Amino acid sequence: MQIFPDIKIVRSYTTHENVFDDLKNESIDAIFLDIEMKDINGIELAQEILSSYPSTQVVFVSGHTNYAVNAFELESIDYLLKPVTAKRLEKTVKRLKTRTQSQSKAIVNKTKPILKIYCFGALQVYFNEKPLRFRTAKTKELFAFLTANMGKYVHRDIIIEKLWPEHDYKNAKTYLHTCLSHLRKTFSGLGISNPISFINQSYCLMLDNVLFDADEFNKLAKDILNSKALDFKTIESAIEKYKGPFLEINAYEWVYEYSETYKETLLHILTAAIKETKRTDLNKAISYLKIYQKVEPYSEFAVLNLIQIFAEIGLWSEALKTYQCYEKLLEEEMALSPAPQIKDLYSKLLN
Repeated sequence: MQIFPDIKIVRSYTTHENVFDDLKNESIDAIFLDIEMKDINGIELAQEILSSYPSTQVVFVSGHTNYAVNAFELESIDYLLKPVTAKRLEKTVKRLKTRTQSQSKAIVNKTKPILKIYCFGALQVYFNEKPLRFRTAKTKELFAFLTANMGKYVHRDIIIEKLWPEHDYKNAKTYLHTCLSHLRKTFSGLGISNPISFINQSYCLMLDNVLFDADEFNKLAKDILNSKALDFKTIESAIEKYKGPFLEINAYEWVYEYSETYKETLLHILTAAIKETKRTDLNKAISYLKIYQKVEPYSEFAVLNLIQIFAEIGLWSEALKTYQCYEKLLEEEMALSPAPQIKDLYSKLLN
């Protein structure tokens, strides 16, 4: 391209078949896409490209203006109308150079990006100790879902079913790609390239140098539950990580199964700790039982053990109070009464 001697054209195409091979094997900063092509719509092709190669700059070329809104929803660098003049193309090239230089500076200035993701209680994301802002609430939810499945490929249709169940498939697919575009821009601005991989219609969030509280909790839990001897320091660390139910504050409709998994893991840890400390340290057992009861307020296991231990160490008033609070909770919240064995224990305390 003689009028732009510093620009190298890698390849031109008549179909999209070899585009992804070149993106994988070549260093490509920008791609020009016609919107109306024989085998695929340019908007759809751009969505696929940006899903796997988010740092690639896209310029759309069309003979019509009616695709402009869709194009800029993908945050394309420009939208050229045919016939394209040299003067108009020069403006586009300048934009491309500016954007590419900005991305390069971001990478240089942030050689060791530190991303911290907290999901117990509410989703909180920090980059270099500063809160990370998401462009839309749905973009944040998509990030939360991908984070909940960190390192796992999730099919596009499952993501759509979970996040946009009330929309028709075509619109939901557009919303998904728009949110992915927002995410790629956010991470590109942080100097983090290609955090979302796309293979076989499936997406996977893969982040290096990241602190993720749920992942750390799982590692601690694995060490605790697979160990022959309990390490109470590790148990305390796991309990400290669990600030509350997974994404409870965000209240996403799809989050229940993830929340239950983490809760059950914590309860398994607490059960092991309670079993051990009932033999060695009853005061410590009470402490773990109270945590258990806070996580699972309706637990017969927790209330029964608390009453038994309080009675054993002579804290009769605490034992009675524990039963009475439990009875009141069941009545007010569920219109139920305590199980027979708990009632029998309470009757023995009264006598």
